[in-house]
Amino acid sequence: MHDLIKRYVEETVRHLPAKEREEVALELEANIEDMLGGDSSREKVEEALLALGSPATLARQYRGKERYLIGPETFDLYVMVLKIVSLVVGLVTMVITFVSLFFASDPINIAQMIAKVLASVFSSLSSAFLWVTITFAIMSYYQVKTEPDQWNRKTLYELEEAPTRRIKKSDSIGDMVGLSIFFVLLIVMYSRSDLIAIYRKGTGPIPLFVSQAIKPYIIGWMITTILTFSIAVVKYAKQFWSTTLFALSALADLVGLCYFIFLSTRWSIYNPDFLIFIPGSMDRWQIIIKAACVVLLILTLISLADDAYTVFKRTRPNESAKEPAR
Repeated sequence: MHDLIKRYVEETVRHLPAKEREEVALELEANIEDMLGGDSSREKVEEALLALGSPATLARQYRGKERYLIGPETFDLYVMVLKIVSLVVGLVTMVITFVSLFFASDPINIAQMIAKVLASVFSSLSSAFLWVTITFAIMSYYQVKTEPDQWNRKTLYELEEAPTRRIKKSDSIGDMVGLSIFFVLLIVMYSRSDLIAIYRKGTGPIPLFVSQAIKPYIIGWMITTILTFSIAVVKYAKQFWSTTLFALSALADLVGLCYFIFLSTRWSIYNPDFLIFIPGSMDRWQIIIKAACVVLLILTLISLADDAYTVFKRTRPNESAKEPAR
């Protein structure tokens, strides 16, 4: 074998995984021999090797994929997820840090509080960037598809319907931010349920809830909040309503509503001292809570009806339009 060919082959396979080098080397040597056609002169060898390109370029062709951290196929999704995670993590960290500093035993001034909050937010955003980047780098390395590779008559006709089914990004972001803050409040309630109380000078606070009674229900509330948050993320990613997405969104809303009604009507979680302090008997409080649940149910059903109208009525194809010939 010509020395140039040997060096070229060795330099090419050096860029490949060890388990593939031998097979690629044999295949590449055979290809070069075919290109030479029996003429092993230096000029012919140079011509053949130059035509193949640099060893690094040829190695990328054998590898079947380019080397990059975040590939072009997933970069747009990577940026979108990074924005969502950064926004949510930053806000949640800020709220948690403020709450922890507010209830800290040692006194702290405004400058120290701002510095601690900024440090916590920077640290959390750095971690979020690291883990999101690592996740998408792994997806790019293993060439995980993030979008369906489909283009057919159905998707063509759906282009006409898409504008009427658009989900505003601001609505999805608002939902995610609100749910994140609410989740932080649930965490605070779980650890310090006595904070929601009536505070009076000279006497201790009168909490609204019985701490041990409400804690198990708060865990369930956290789960329903995570479910609703997940749907909000999917809505942000999809950007358009579909029948499946509407069904999932409606299910999450109804589950959250039913759990709230279930929780709010567990009369054992309320502190009797709190109810006695505010004028009104327990029966009266039950009527007020049930009425609030009914109002919330009506508002939720109205919202779901509007979404259903958007999905099933406004997105109906133009029946007068003629389909193209097959």
